Amino acid sequence: MKKTVLVLAVMLLGCALAFGGGSQNQGNSAGVVSPGKTYNGIDVSQPQVIKMYLLGDKPNDLDTVWAEINKKLTEKLNARVELSFLSWAEHDQKYSLLFSGGEDFDLIFTASIWAHYETTASMGGYYALTPDFIQKYAPGISKTVPQVAWDQANISGKVYMVPQYNNEFNMDIYAVRGDLMKKYGYNDITSLSQLIEFLGKVAKDQNSTGISPRGNVAGGMFYEYMHDKGYAVLGGSISELFLYHTQDKSDTKVQYLLAWPYFNQYCLDMKNFYDQGYWSKDSLASSDQRQDGLLRGTSATMAWNLGSTLYQAKEANKAHPDWNVTLVDFTPNQPKSVAPYINNGVAINAASKKKERALMVLDLLYTDKEIHDMAQYGIPGVHWNPVGDTEYTLLPKAADFGSYCTWGWNNMNLTRDEHQENPVPVQIRADQLEAAWNKNIKPAHPLDGISIDKSNITSETAMIESIIAEYYTPLMSGMAGDVPRAIAALQAQLKAAGIDKVIQEFNAQAAKAAK
Repeated sequence: MKKTVLVLAVMLLGCALAFGGGSQNQGNSAGVVSPGKTYNGIDVSQPQVIKMYLLGDKPNDLDTVWAEINKKLTEKLNARVELSFLSWAEHDQKYSLLFSGGEDFDLIFTASIWAHYETTASMGGYYALTPDFIQKYAPGISKTVPQVAWDQANISGKVYMVPQYNNEFNMDIYAVRGDLMKKYGYNDITSLSQLIEFLGKVAKDQNSTGISPRGNVAGGMFYEYMHDKGYAVLGGSISELFLYHTQDKSDTKVQYLLAWPYFNQYCLDMKNFYDQGYWSKDSLASSDQRQDGLLRGTSATMAWNLGSTLYQAKEANKAHPDWNVTLVDFTPNQPKSVAPYINNGVAINAASKKKERALMVLDLLYTDKEIHDMAQYGIPGVHWNPVGDTEYTLLPKAADFGSYCTWGWNNMNLTRDEHQENPVPVQIRADQLEAAWNKNIKPAHPLDGISIDKSNITSETAMIESIIAEYYTPLMSGMAGDVPRAIAALQAQLKAAGIDKVIQEFNAQAAKAAK
């Protein structure tokens, strides 16, 4: 018996040595051990699997495309990536659980305000990136990302994400069914009041047409109202509870949402719109993505940024040319703000045991043109074709790869423009909007790019976040019933959770940043 155990132990030890051996390498196997293999002078002889979380839903051809990417990563770094997704419907609830539950992963998409950056950093979920660490393991990123982006990512003297490098207009617009605009007498929609009026006309007829104004997209119209009034969400805000007047650089006060002069009327309006059917009764439980209703013909509109609305409008028009989906800017005269670089980024899990290789992988996604191209557009000759070094054309299979969460490694030095030999009307419209925006960029505000450090209010933040889904989201979506009563209930819950201390902390940090 002892001899059998000894032989078995020796066999297991031999297997462990053959595959990199030792408990520290469990789950890391990405190929074979390559003695002496280096990359930029760094030993990469041990194969490793880098696990990365992205937001959204997995495209049909993602596995096929990333199999090709992984061939390149294995060849260069002796590493490959395993991707997992948190859907749009679940990431608010499940993102923090990845960290608190000890999930085994290395990289994760993040963003200021809307995708958990400040909250997760304050709770110790991300690994702090030093300049020396970045320079050693991501020299390409170090040369590419401008200093202003690192400054924006700074929280109390530490940086916890690699910001994207792309100039993005921080403005949501609408893709709208042009055939419905014509039906209801609109050549264009150039104000929020016009947009609301149009949505109301669609809602009135939806029982007979089967077309909803906004489909299953939950959340009300807060960003539309906020942008119309010249406000933006303060960096590090809990949900949208803290705003600032981004169109007035002399106004550096933090605006607490429930004290915002327009808040009560907003809630009343959303209740009215919800009752009229601007969005579906089950939208809070829906797993629909923003574009789904538009693409299947059950929604008259979708709202997102210029690039995403343009892409989805083209897809809708390819399938249904008679819809004539176009783009509308409901605040055309308002100066447009360029989004902070930290609006998208990638962070390293503080608990990762493969931090160095994870950053090296991100460096290649970010700065290797061949890998960047595949991650963004798919497989050349299958999903797209290159046109020179700076443009591309889409192939029919592009719809199976489409748009997904690659924004964390956006690099404007490598991003291609879609070649337009004979641009379709919606592309011409997008070009006109972008040209107008570039001529009317908003002056910098002292609170642009601020990232509130919540390390002094972690317990209050956690308590407030725990009540958002029950009290805040239904109210903002018009689904909370009696509005005055719902506002009072939210106020009481926030008070009990310590909102007064949070307000004080936000005001203090914003005042310091504005000096």
